[in-house]
Amino acid sequence: MRKATLVLAMMVMLVSVSALAQRKGRTKGLALTVPVTNLCVEDQQGGGYIIFNLQSGEFKCITCEYDIAWSGTGEVKIDGFNVYLSAITPGYYIFISANVWDKQGKAVVEVFEDPTGAGTVKPFQEYWTDLNMDDNKMTCAPVKQ
Repeated sequence: MRKATLVLAMMVMLVSVSALAQRKGRTKGLALTVPVTNLCVEDQQGGGYIIFNLQSGEFKCITCEYDIAWSGTGEVKIDGFNVYLSAITPGYYIFISANVWDKQGKAVVEVFEDPTGAGTVKPFQEYWTDLNMDDNKMTCAPVKQ
């Protein structure tokens, strides 16, 4: 009788362990542990840059080609070494994806109406790629004509 009980208990343990192992559940990604507070994504061709705060989501966007600068607040999401910023307003969209490990980032800026309120900027779209965020100068390159 004792052997049968022991065998039955072991079978229940094996079945429950394999059932727990098959449970679908996503573990949370590692939190960003790099002591970074601000990130900058800059257009490789000198078309502009965006600097943003990881904690508050505050950003400043400078578009050199259109000679405008504005600031705002977006939503920051951190997933491991990947950082995302999105700012969606009636006047503009900004989406940033950066990897702090690879030091690379991409940005999409789409303006529908002048974000500075002056009303002089025509709608535009910019797609920026930053292959090395360590060498960002955060200045506008001279326009080549």
